[in-house]
Amino acid sequence: MATPPLPAEVNIGVSVAAVVVCYRFAISPTVRALARRRSLLPAVIVGVTPTVLAVFRPSPDPGPLRWFVVFVIVLLTWQGATSDYDVTEPIEPQRLDKRLLLLFAAASCLWPTALLPWLAVYCGRLRGWKHHAMMPLRLLKAYLAWFFVAMLLGASCSAAVLPLVLGCVSLSHYVKPAWSKARLGPYPWSWVWHNRTHYLMASAYSWGWARFLRAETVSHVLRRARGLDRPVNFLALVVEVAGTVAFLDRRLLIAALLATALFNVVVALASGILFWENIGTNVALAITVTLLPGTEYASAFGWPAALIALVVLLLSAADLLWQPWHLGWWDSPFTARVHWQVETISGAKLGLYNDFMCPHEREYGRVLGYFLTDEPVLHGHLGIVWDRKLRDLLVQAEGDRNQLHALKQTYGHTQTDERQAREHIAFLTRMFTRLNAGARKSPLPRSLRHLKAPGGQLYRWGDLPPYRGQEPVRRITIRYEERCYRPATGDFLLLTNRTVQEIDLLAPGTDHGST
Repeated sequence: MATPPLPAEVNIGVSVAAVVVCYRFAISPTVRALARRRSLLPAVIVGVTPTVLAVFRPSPDPGPLRWFVVFVIVLLTWQGATSDYDVTEPIEPQRLDKRLLLLFAAASCLWPTALLPWLAVYCGRLRGWKHHAMMPLRLLKAYLAWFFVAMLLGASCSAAVLPLVLGCVSLSHYVKPAWSKARLGPYPWSWVWHNRTHYLMASAYSWGWARFLRAETVSHVLRRARGLDRPVNFLALVVEVAGTVAFLDRRLLIAALLATALFNVVVALASGILFWENIGTNVALAITVTLLPGTEYASAFGWPAALIALVVLLLSAADLLWQPWHLGWWDSPFTARVHWQVETISGAKLGLYNDFMCPHEREYGRVLGYFLTDEPVLHGHLGIVWDRKLRDLLVQAEGDRNQLHALKQTYGHTQTDERQAREHIAFLTRMFTRLNAGARKSPLPRSLRHLKAPGGQLYRWGDLPPYRGQEPVRRITIRYEERCYRPATGDFLLLTNRTVQEIDLLAPGTDHGST
């Protein structure tokens, strides 16, 4: 007697469970291990081996989602292939890695298991495993997990499982921050009611975002924006928790994905933090979901699918599947940051901003350099703190140096590290010595450099014009600055500006050609 088929809801639940287990215990550890190896042979072998199964099992058909996966591969390959070389290391191996990335990307569009060597190159050799690329990378890993499970289970793991899994991976990167914000205060609504989000805009301006605007203009915008703090906070939380109900209906999922893309656009405009990978990926996924055939993918939506998705989202929020970042904090108006500037052979003084430091632009755009100073540090990136009492004390200080000094002694932490300082100085010395000697920094010819993928930390402005390699550098100066936005008056105050390190590279009279 034939065994009756499982109900569709049970079948979807079992398939989703199999995919996330494969992701957590097979795909993710394999990618991590392959990315740590310098040799690509193990990655190629692991990628080719599953093709043997294709002789015995039919290849799963992802339907329209195949083109979404191709889009994500192209998106991240663009970023990895066009990022600058690290000139402190041999250039030829890096050039080879970029070519291999292109080769494996093309292969991955034809056969999914080629994603394994692609991931090994992108995440390991090209340092692609960074915060802003984590979500689309996890989508590719989830797709790979679905492919293996679908190949093993056959028709019982249908293509309808794929939009459910991919949607959960994407939206978990917003549900987790909502959960983190709800835990900041004594009540789940404390962050919505008490965070002063317009301080984030002020701190971003102090940090180096949109400094082409006059301070008076920014102060005017901030005075208007502070009245919108609570509505904006509420809308942000609604967008982030929307994933918990998105799978009740296809239109809800599309709306949630587009809302997260719009949310990231607003974050970029307000703070200079550009999640362009997430924006492009979620828009593409929303478009793809609209194109899915209704009958074939109907089981991916409805209350059973929503319950399955809720379980996956809660497990990911608890760091049991993948680990989205928490991204919950209190915004403050005080920032302390390390800045770099250069003096060229002609005597010009220029700002060395994070975009020029690619492929390390993220590090130079955040909190790198605290190990060079003995000043106690109160906050993280853009003045964020995790204690509301400290945030309130920083606001009440209103830029008073004595009060801020007392707060630093009470709440701050010194991050001085002589070993890191020596390594950092050696890195800058090697980098600019080789640039002065004519080393090529970009893999793109000069006429095509506008095609380089954008960065994620847009802090490219400061008190000095930017250095773009105009001429050789003879001195690098590293400075520690403290700035504060005074809410009562709308003023931006420069409280501290002192040199912590100078690195001499060239004798002032040396004649060097342009790089």
